This record gives sequence, structure tokens and C-alpha cells, in this order.
Amino acid sequence: MANPSAWGIGCISRVFNNGYNIDRSPPSLCPCETRYPGITEGLSSHAAGGFRRTRGCFMVNHVWGLMSHPGPELQQIQRERETVSHVYSHHVLLMALIPVVCSFIGTTQLGWNFGDGQKLLVSMFTASYIAVIFYVLMLGAVALMGRIIYWMARRYDSRPTLNSCIVFAGYVATPMFLSGIVALYPMVWLCLFVGIIGLCYSGYLLYLGIPNFLNIDRREGFLFSSSTLAMGILVLELLLALTVLMWGYGTKLF
Repeated sequence: MANPSAWGIGCISRVFNNGYNIDRSPPSLCPCETRYPGITEGLSSHAAGGFRRTRGCFMVNHVWGLMSHPGPELQQIQRERETVSHVYSHHVLLMALIPVVCSFIGTTQLGWNFGDGQKLLVSMFTASYIAVIFYVLMLGAVALMGRIIYWMARRYDSRPTLNSCIVFAGYVATPMFLSGIVALYPMVWLCLFVGIIGLCYSGYLLYLGIPNFLNIDRREGFLFSSSTLAMGILVLELLLALTVLMWGYGTKLF
């Protein structure tokens, strides 16, 4: 028979060592550790636990997957059934910072280069609240595209929820967010060129993900993707126009 005092001491020890968790089963792995074994190797148990709780783990996991193997990654995203609040807090809010921060740095330190040798610098004060407006516009654009997908999917039997449409739109927009890195060197033609590449890749993700998302065939998925992309381009053109007005002429408008 086990010694009661020894059992009690063991329980107290486990409470202090495992954060009030008497169960000695190993902690669950985060998606990064499941796909990339050894990513937390060399970290202490406390540091590894912190890594599992960080938003960056989820963001890096999905961003890398969407860029390296988009088809399986989109299927994995659909299986996870994230909520809008989760995809915003763990992905969209962070990814949308890329073009905002890069534009802020580029326009205040280097200035807009229109290719004619003239540069237009934006003051730090003006750039600060332009960045806030730009950030809110991008967050709203993701939600708007989700609503467009939801509205266009109304004629299909397997119509997804508005929640899943916004989540899908948030991940499809990933290449567009990444293309914002080029704003560190705000030359107009270069930003447009990289932005078009990001748009094309977002269209490719849309084409890959829609058939499985709506449970339709590839041909129908291509037609749906094309229509959605066309409406997305209109939203993007509006966003680009506002971007040029704010970042290019912010000193005159504000």
C-alpha cells in the first residue's frame, strides 16, 4: 500500500511544478509543433508553453502553409473552423500591420518616389493618424470581402455561414498583406507591381479554396472565383485610391 504522506508530497510537488495541474500528461502540441517537430527543441518547459500560447505560432504556421502548399493548408484551415474573433486576433490584425508599418516607415523616412526625381515626405504626425485610418480600412475590407463571398454563395446548397466566409477571406488576403513589405521603399510603380503579384496569388488561393469551401466542382469554382475576384478588385481599387490620397497627399489633406 502506498504511503499517504509520500502521495501527498508528490501531489504538492506536481502542483508547484505544473501550474496547479495534477495530471502529469504531456501538454498538447500547438499546430507548429505538430507540423514542424522540434521547433521548440532547446526551449525550457516554461518558454515552450509561452510559445504555444502566442499568436505568432498560429500566424507563422498558416502563412508558411499558404505560401508553400496552399491547397492542403486551405483544407486544414477549413477543418479548424475558426471564429471571426480568433482569425482577426491571431492573423488579420497582425498581418494588416505589415503594410501599415512599412508605409509609415517608407513615407516618413524616404518619401513617395513618383519616378521623376521628386520625393514627397509625410510628417510623423500626419503619418500617425493616416496609418490608423489605413489600418481600419484594411480590416473593414476583409470583413466586406467575407460578406461578398457569403452573398454570392447564397444559391448553393452548402451555403457557408458568414463567420466562415470572413475567416476564409482573411486567409485569402494573406498575399496582399505580405506585398505591403514593398512600401518600405515607396516607389509608385514598384508598389503597384508587387501589389498586382499579391493580388494574383490571392486570386489563386481563391480558386484553390472555393471548390472545397462550397463543395462544388472546379469549373463552377472557377466561375465563382472569377466573379468574387472581380468584386475584390473593385474593393482593392477603392482602397488603393484612398491609400494614394492619404499617403501621397496626407500633408495637404490633413
